[in-house]
Amino acid sequence: MASTEQLTFAIETFKRIRPVEFQRRFLSQDTRHDGRAFLQFRATHVVKGTIGTAQGSATVRIGNTTVVCGIKAEVSEPDVNTPDQGYLATNVDLSPICSANYRPGAPGDEAQVDSEHIFRLFGEVVDLKQLCIENDQAVWSLSADIVCLKSDGNVLDAAIIALMAAVEDLKLPQASLDPATGVVSADKAIETQLTLRKRLFPATFSLVDDAYLVADADDAEERLTTATLLVVLDDQGHLANVWKR
Repeated sequence: MASTEQLTFAIETFKRIRPVEFQRRFLSQDTRHDGRAFLQFRATHVVKGTIGTAQGSATVRIGNTTVVCGIKAEVSEPDVNTPDQGYLATNVDLSPICSANYRPGAPGDEAQVDSEHIFRLFGEVVDLKQLCIENDQAVWSLSADIVCLKSDGNVLDAAIIALMAAVEDLKLPQASLDPATGVVSADKAIETQLTLRKRLFPATFSLVDDAYLVADADDAEERLTTATLLVVLDDQGHLANVWKR
């Protein structure tokens, strides 16, 4: 038993002191430190309806990476340029809670860039006209908060999957505008779900150590990553997005 403990300690010490060499030892033998093949993804688990106070929510786990998404709906006035369309805002939260790689305070560059890219992606998923309550008067404004609880690599894929599941889970009460008072009333006994234009399936590939292309890199592999490629397919198998970083 002592020799096994000593070996485990030696491996963990080598991993911390020489992380690059530790990864290279595996990659040079056509495998990865967690035993996966280069193009093998970790198991993905999706649970919808995990936030009782949200109109739509989901929690996603990819390996040890955990992301939760909650969507809140509020009534707003429409934009004058799009009087028959509502809003969908996305916000990715990467805080020290999920990883020591992130800092407290205002959103960092990675969170802002991911938020913007996800926003553009879902412009092809949600028909904002479905969020119209009364043309030029009232619309639904959806705020999607995507929070990383634990980061162990490939947070962007988990964030996209979490928002996709939360949108599928979204239920809006039937709303109507009283023309006399201008007040919007909502009947929670009658709920509707959005009809989505498409469903998205992301996959991120990383170039590790400038030599090895791997799918779904974990945190240790991302530390050695020199480039990443996000590929998003829709439910018809069509290419929806490619993003090189």
